[in-house]
Amino acid sequence: MYLLSCPNCQAELNVTPAQAGDSIECPKCQAPVEIPRLGDLKKLPQSASFDNDPVANSRSVGSNITFIICSLVAAAAFLGAGYDAVRWAMIETTTTTESHLKMIESEYVKVGPASMIVEFEDMETNSLDLVSPYKYQLTVDEKNKWGWNASIAAGVALIFGLGAVVAASQGRSE
Repeated sequence: MYLLSCPNCQAELNVTPAQAGDSIECPKCQAPVEIPRLGDLKKLPQSASFDNDPVANSRSVGSNITFIICSLVAAAAFLGAGYDAVRWAMIETTTTTESHLKMIESEYVKVGPASMIVEFEDMETNSLDLVSPYKYQLTVDEKNKWGWNASIAAGVALIFGLGAVVAASQGRSE
């Protein structure tokens, strides 16, 4: 940190290199104080109290660690969302329940009445419950699963990305 004098009240203000080129409000007189650019800021005297203040140093390190962790989790979740989205896009679902029912309906028109009676008798003796879903339904379910995974991973990436932004802004303001 560097010591900067307020031009109005001559109060000494602690400023960081990250604040170079910004302006702050003097806590004593509330006047706006322009912080010089980095080259001129480094010519100012350094604050000795900042180096000895473990609380200020630990907050800065804590913010950096939080930023790094949030950034890594956000990047991993973003990559996972991309992978899931590609998998979702690669699955083709040409058959839907509606098209399957239309296909069955069109086939029943071609079948004679005797075959229909035999099939109806089979339905009475056997259960109408399907043992497993049709193959097209399994494909649709798998595509939906990849879509949900992509959405969840994108949400996690967004949340941790915002956490990284907040941690970075807190690290700057300290």
